[in-house]
Amino acid sequence: MPSPPPSNLPRPAVRRVLSLVVVFHLLAVFLPPLAFQARGPLGSSPSVRSLSQPVRGYGEFLYLNRGYAFFAPDAGPSHLIQAAITDAEGNRVEQMIPDLQRHWPRLLYHRHFMLAEFLQDAYRPPLPADAESLAESEPAEYRAWRAGRARYERIRSSIVDHLAATHPDHEVAIRRIEHAIPTFIDFNDEPTPLDDERFYNVLLDRPLEELPRSELPRSEFPGSPEIDSSPETDPSATPESP
Repeated sequence: MPSPPPSNLPRPAVRRVLSLVVVFHLLAVFLPPLAFQARGPLGSSPSVRSLSQPVRGYGEFLYLNRGYAFFAPDAGPSHLIQAAITDAEGNRVEQMIPDLQRHWPRLLYHRHFMLAEFLQDAYRPPLPADAESLAESEPAEYRAWRAGRARYERIRSSIVDHLAATHPDHEVAIRRIEHAIPTFIDFNDEPTPLDDERFYNVLLDRPLEELPRSELPRSEFPGSPEIDSSPETDPSATPESP
């Protein structure tokens, strides 16, 4: 009986090691976008974060954990910073960050766009009214929430401080703006310019139990000099201290 031809395949042990390497790499590619999609108001999903931990260093080294939010097919809304800069006489100047007219060349615009997205990504709502009971029932969640909120306030204050340094003797306040984009079906039904004021939403800074997502008010910006003067949306209000 003739012997079988020699095989060029690696030994089984080598194939198992290679299979594990391939699975490890695929996890590093798959988990970052999953972690982004699984994020909520309190941060990333604990289970997805635990799964991502073994491959996080590898993904960062190869730059696999990039900003998936900015790519098709569902890029989602973008975020801006609206600043109110008021002098001693009460004259107010408003700025948007980023601004195509002021931030040029394109790289400068992109840097400011990333700054606005960084602030939004860091956002954590204020602690709820029952924070003390949360600290007793869910101490780990409470600590994470408090640390996330403190980080957001530090980032927010640093932006305010920078604007105040570039505008001496002026009061500076900022608020977050979400620039939504219509779905294909909505746009097909009613073609509307992307800079239509209906697509700009003020993101209020309130505890979760006071802020249903469906009830976010529409911003008066752009297109109208009027500003909603309520304390929650007035950009001239004194920013919270970290």
